[in-house]
Amino acid sequence: MILALPLTGFIADRYGRRFAVALNAFNRAWLGLSRYWTQSYGSFIALEFLEAVFDAAGFSCAYIIAMEFVGPKYRVIAGATTSTFYTIGMVMQALMAWAVPYWRHLTLALYIPQLITITYFFIMPESVRWYLSKGRYTEAEAQLKMAAQMNRKTMSERSLQSLKKSTEEERRMALKKQKEPWLVTLVFQHKPILLRCIIAPVWWITTVLVYYGLSMNAVNMSGNKYLNYMAVGAVEIPGFWTAVLLFDRIGRKPLFIGAFWICAACQIGFIFMPDGFYGLSLAVYLLGKYTISIVVTSLYIFTNELFPTQFVLFASMVWEHLPFVLFGTLAAISGLLVLLAPETKGIPLPDTMQEAAELGSKRPARKN
Repeated sequence: MILALPLTGFIADRYGRRFAVALNAFNRAWLGLSRYWTQSYGSFIALEFLEAVFDAAGFSCAYIIAMEFVGPKYRVIAGATTSTFYTIGMVMQALMAWAVPYWRHLTLALYIPQLITITYFFIMPESVRWYLSKGRYTEAEAQLKMAAQMNRKTMSERSLQSLKKSTEEERRMALKKQKEPWLVTLVFQHKPILLRCIIAPVWWITTVLVYYGLSMNAVNMSGNKYLNYMAVGAVEIPGFWTAVLLFDRIGRKPLFIGAFWICAACQIGFIFMPDGFYGLSLAVYLLGKYTISIVVTSLYIFTNELFPTQFVLFASMVWEHLPFVLFGTLAAISGLLVLLAPETKGIPLPDTMQEAAELGSKRPARKN
């Protein structure tokens, strides 16, 4: 993933979001399918690695293009919708694994249908924002007119000219900003931004660890491992839409703190759960996954608002409850660190370091 994200980011910025999504999806298909013919563990792992490098950032790229297709008012809903289909894929994967348990046959069942993703390049629309960023106004105009027609709206020439003018101004400002001090210098000049640069990575590490950790660890619970995995995947969907419901109603900080700490409490509770209480233990486990799913949906947006726009396998060898100690501790700490960030509910996205630094202060944010 460390290699995949910058590689896909470069491709998406250079050749377009549509090309990056289609390329990642097709790479997943043929690289995944090639594992059917592996004859050693080493070659299997090598192909797993290559698949991750050349397709693992596909979801991030798809998420970005989904955000660029909609206006600010619908971004939380678009994010939740995207994540919902991701979860549906998890449930389908568990059903297929249950129906086709032999891994070679499962590989065929999972990856052969994905070869059709080569058609994405021909049927997906390109991001208008990407067209504009490259100065390709003719394509952007055609894309906007097609969208307006599908939505039974009209787009005036005046609106198109205004969009072109604002885009040109943004590009001039971007060139001007290249002469400003180095980004690291700017961060250290604004202490609130520096603090957020320290605490935001902890949120992300915690979220990724707990979210994927709970998903993978589901197969180690008592009961049917396929049903457990499906349940742990399906519970994400109400989590995503709870975030949509509460994100703008109660504010970012209460939502994050509550979700992180309830998740932490669930991990602690699961450790001390007596044997024989399968239903109760599953409920506690699912509540933990539900709350971390709330965080997953909201974290992209919250961190975007705070800055200027621009182990499961080793647990059995160490301690069976180690994953839950890690999940619970990090979730509790991350919830506490949210207190150090400002509330951003109803506040416009900051454009400059000064505006971002003054988030949450009583004095109005000012332009640099």
